[in-house]
Amino acid sequence: MLDITNVIFEMADDIVPKLDDKGAQKIDTRDTGLPMWTAPMFGRGRAVGRKWSGQLNVTIVAAEKPAAEDGDQVIPHDLEALPWVSEQNGKTRSGVAFKASGLEVVSVPAIKAA
Repeated sequence: MLDITNVIFEMADDIVPKLDDKGAQKIDTRDTGLPMWTAPMFGRGRAVGRKWSGQLNVTIVAAEKPAAEDGDQVIPHDLEALPWVSEQNGKTRSGVAFKASGLEVVSVPAIKAA
């Protein structure tokens, strides 16, 4: 699990089902058998001397769509970074996928709260 002690996460858009190449919602076949959801969010590291910001898509594995919406500040539960490599048509691609077991909403935008 990643240490997210000094990180602030904010939803960048609404959560949508993670789809396979046929348009069906993906299921986590490795661990839980639960549906997968894509949660686009901004992350901001606030540790002194190590500030950073970035946008990431976090795959949430949960029976129900998480309740977080665009603009909500959230805490991803059990956040993992999973490196991957793919070879297709003679080209190699690589990256990092982010996966969490759920999201906790810690605050909502003032306009939405009113």
